[in-house]
Amino acid sequence: MYTVVSDAFGRRRKGKPEAHAAFRPLTADWIRQAREEAGRPATAPWQLVAVKAPALPRTRHSEPERDPLTPWEASVIATYQVAFNRQASTTALLVPHLVAEQLLACASDDMPVQRLAPDSGALPAEVLLEQWDHEGLTRS
Repeated sequence: MYTVVSDAFGRRRKGKPEAHAAFRPLTADWIRQAREEAGRPATAPWQLVAVKAPALPRTRHSEPERDPLTPWEASVIATYQVAFNRQASTTALLVPHLVAEQLLACASDDMPVQRLAPDSGALPAEVLLEQWDHEGLTRS
């Protein structure tokens, strides 16, 4: 911060010491807030989410295949996968809360996404994934 203030003032001296002095309590407050936040337990737990991968689009012989998943979706599935049902093309992901929210927000008819049994977490992910009725899932 010191260099930011110095660069902003340049050669002018009027108000420069006051600006430097004002940054000390400001940065002290930021440091205090960061330490408080770091000391808090995580409020948003990891969530088990089911995803049905979209089918690969049919291409002609000369056309390259196009992945229907975005790079972000593909990397989330690759990183957080805990169970996979090959016959149904579904996968269970254990993801942080914010990742779950983003997946749910970008769900579509081609790629349904749903939280898996938030109240019955005692069942294994494989069982919950087999019980998931992605065909009956309706989007509002």
